[in-house]
Amino acid sequence: LRALGVERWQIPGGQEIALAEKLNALPGVEYAEPNYLVWAHLTPNDPGYSSQWAHTVINSPAAWDLTTGSSTVTVAVIDSGVDLQNAELQGRLTAGHDYVNNDDCPDDDYWHGTHVAGVIAATGNNHQGIAGMAWQTRIMPVKVLDDTGNGTDADTAQGITYAVDNGADIINISLGGVDSSQTLYNAVKYAHNHGVLVVASGGNCGNELTYKDNGCTYKNQPVYPAAYDTEVFAVAATSDYDVVATFSNRGDYIDIAAPGTSIYSTVLNDHFGWASGTSQAAPHVSG
Repeated sequence: LRALGVERWQIPGGQEIALAEKLNALPGVEYAEPNYLVWAHLTPNDPGYSSQWAHTVINSPAAWDLTTGSSTVTVAVIDSGVDLQNAELQGRLTAGHDYVNNDDCPDDDYWHGTHVAGVIAATGNNHQGIAGMAWQTRIMPVKVLDDTGNGTDADTAQGITYAVDNGADIINISLGGVDSSQTLYNAVKYAHNHGVLVVASGGNCGNELTYKDNGCTYKNQPVYPAAYDTEVFAVAATSDYDVVATFSNRGDYIDIAAPGTSIYSTVLNDHFGWASGTSQAAPHVSG
């Protein structure tokens, strides 16, 4: 580096600091230092990124400097299906199944599963839409909720075992109910015993003003499968003030909290929208 009067030396790896210290002790050396690493500070160019407050609060850009995900990782979305034509997920949707209509077309006719999938893996830095948590990650759509957002434990259990048997590494379950089911518990144990991480929304029973609207009979009522403590990683929701959301469940079975209020993500027909709930917190963790 002639303009700076600096010489760059190549030496065996691991000796940089020790040699710099020795050189700095010599009277004829102005300074010696390792050739430190730098990297791009990646901020995605997606127009909807400015509406995604969660990435700033949880410092996603620092993670993206290291990795934007891997196509070797598959996250199964056990939900209302996924919009199979959604532009933000093209090329990364695996085969899936629909347990509501009993076919192999797990297309979303509600919106919820598409919203969850976008939080996990919407393509970032592509000059369109939003940025998901892990842009290269593959999504396995498994439909267990109908066009009103309702389903059963049996279909959910089938969805879990399908995901395990077809190579999912992580299962996101942004749904639940207040009744414990042995069949559902056996399904999450099946995933756990096969080394598959099950991430589930912790429930929206946390506020006496809203718990009845979320199928709960009392404040902070545990929901399942999140409350299966050992086998499931349960997620509470936080707000843009980085405090627990008023609607979010609390309790010993909760393992972690993540953004879950006014989350901007993909919905049907290549549109985007906001939603709140522990359903939105869980996919931040899965991603």
